[in-house]
Amino acid sequence: GTSVGYLRPETAQGLFVNFRRLLDLNAGKMPFAAAQIGLGFRNEIAPRSGLLRVREFCMGEIEHFVNPDDKSHPNFKSVAAKELVLFG
Repeated sequence: GTSVGYLRPETAQGLFVNFRRLLDLNAGKMPFAAAQIGLGFRNEIAPRSGLLRVREFCMGEIEHFVNPDDKSHPNFKSVAAKELVLFG
């Protein structure tokens, strides 16, 4: 389709739900970052024995919130052209 999609970390939902509170705690100024540690769960099915169990994982994320239209941060020019190689 033509819709734009964004991937989101699994435990970070609370960071997005509480965005307004996080912004208020940062005096209404962006950019800011927030970190969260939480539990994620996976259901596992063993085909031979029909076993269904829940696996628990401890995960953590750090989200950086920025205003894409505001380029006035003093360090913006030093990172503007940086490229991350995720798979190389």
